Amino acid sequence: MRRTTVIVAVIVAGLAIAGGASVALAGPVAVALLIGLGIAAGAFVELRITLLAILPAMVLLPELPLAVPLRVEDLLMAPLTAAWLARLAITRSPWPRTPLDWPILAVVVVELAALLWGAYRGTAGLSFELYSAAFFLLKTIEVAFLYFITVDTVRTARDLRIFTAVFVASATALGVWGVIESGSRGGDVAITGPAGHGGYSLLGLTYVVLLAVLVSLSLTRREGRVKAMMVAAALPVFYSLLYTFSRQSYVGAAAALAALLWFRRRVLLVPAMLAMLALPFVVPQAVEERATSIVTNAPDPATGSRPYGTRMRALRARLPEVLEQRPLLGFGPAALPPGFLDNQYLLVLYYTGLIGLAAFLWLLVAAGLTAYRAYAATTGTGRGLALAWMAATLGLALAGLAGSPFVAVRVRQIYWFLAALAVAALKLGHGRSGAVAEVAAGVEP
Repeated sequence: MRRTTVIVAVIVAGLAIAGGASVALAGPVAVALLIGLGIAAGAFVELRITLLAILPAMVLLPELPLAVPLRVEDLLMAPLTAAWLARLAITRSPWPRTPLDWPILAVVVVELAALLWGAYRGTAGLSFELYSAAFFLLKTIEVAFLYFITVDTVRTARDLRIFTAVFVASATALGVWGVIESGSRGGDVAITGPAGHGGYSLLGLTYVVLLAVLVSLSLTRREGRVKAMMVAAALPVFYSLLYTFSRQSYVGAAAALAALLWFRRRVLLVPAMLAMLALPFVVPQAVEERATSIVTNAPDPATGSRPYGTRMRALRARLPEVLEQRPLLGFGPAALPPGFLDNQYLLVLYYTGLIGLAAFLWLLVAAGLTAYRAYAATTGTGRGLALAWMAATLGLALAGLAGSPFVAVRVRQIYWFLAALAVAALKLGHGRSGAVAEVAAGVEP
């Protein structure tokens, strides 16, 4: 590892010198290309260095102010993917096999077919603008590569602990940011996070995944110090989730937390339910009104529209349209502007038809079953990640009845990063056979 670090340091130093010359000679475009080549070279030497930088970039960094919709993680993913593919080819290593290979492939193939069919019929665009069909498909492919690269890169228990630590640190940082932002806004305006996150709802869904990770790890660790650290990290995340004012995130978080307690501490389910019932009496009025409107269907003070009424009107308008006109492959990815359909399943149906919906449900069910299998077969950190993945899957699946969590770029990036860590733990055999070593290290089996 020391030798690798020296090599990467030499590459970075060389890039800094060459970058200075490129600014004067060829401008910022040359610098960007040079940096990309440098990242690819560094990733080829040590994939983990670049991959470890991607998670905090996904969670914390905003979209770049460019003509095309790029984020920092996109600039990292392109050279990382190229370096990973080159390494597979040079070393003749096999493609990493996971239980989700075929469902992921099915989703990508159907999206490609829907894009081509939609482009032919004039309902899907091939440009690489934000919310275009091509952009949508590229993001799906990028997330798939992120999943496979992470599974292939995390090869030891030490790798798993390092990546989990970065996950926890990123979650904590975003939670603290939310606390600070809510305080600066006075508590009456929804927070959106440092990266914008596409709006308050998508930030809330991000918090659902991160909260599942922190609570799950607190329930699957044995040492009191680690438990206390996870709980302390979860508190600002939970607080910030409340101030996203996202009703779908409230439902998703409640479902995820219920799943965690069901599998680990069923005795706490009743006290947790009582705490949820008492929550409206202790949170600020703005949060209380937003939460109770889930049950009362109260109109939005800003727009005057009722949440369920708006969604039902969209359902009645769009469901017959897609079933009558494009039942098999839909109208193509991103055929509607964001926010037109606040239902994940109807949105998938509208974009990719019945075939696409079947592929998506296959992937969702396979993810849940694989998460349960990983939970049953692993222990310690691996079990905590698997349980978090299972809870996050349930939470986002329910939130998808009133939103589109698996379409939002940042949410699915973080979700599939978590999935990859859990699958990597399963592949590592980080399970029952190593229980003695885990207990000796202070991890609860």
